[in-house]
Amino acid sequence: MTFSLHPPTMEEVYSEYFSTVYNYVFYRLLNRENTEDIVSQVFLKVLRHLSSFDPARASMKTWLLRIADHTLIDFYRKQKPLLSYSQSENGLENILNIQFDDQYEQIMDPKRRELLSALRELPERDRLFIYYKYFLNISNREIARHMNMNENTVSAIMARARNKLKNILTDEA
Repeated sequence: MTFSLHPPTMEEVYSEYFSTVYNYVFYRLLNRENTEDIVSQVFLKVLRHLSSFDPARASMKTWLLRIADHTLIDFYRKQKPLLSYSQSENGLENILNIQFDDQYEQIMDPKRRELLSALRELPERDRLFIYYKYFLNISNREIARHMNMNENTVSAIMARARNKLKNILTDEA
């Protein structure tokens, strides 16, 4: 959707981009409850700052994903104090382990379940690149701009991430 004829309303932005923002956050966290909280925060920020949106500077999708990125950074900063050995008998590894089982059981499609399970094993950075490319259908050039990277670097990261995912899916088969 383009908003060149009139400034976008909150309803238009929400209707058009809710699923994009939700999925973007979900595939970063793989946790439904945290995703819902963060998506709510994102759209509250959008509501407060919608009048400052400038289509000449970025597309609506890019602007929203930047807001989501900043909101996720804030989320991670707040989580940081929880990451200590003293809070877990089994060490830091268990604290960092995403509580995925609840979400996993809710997924009924076996292919989707297999894919999400494989994505869970990838580092977050690889998941993010795969999400940009295959879930949002963003070109490597756009990903490079968004991530402030060289396009060739993005291509190399994508190739490695695809290979890791392919290996995980092959090992599970």
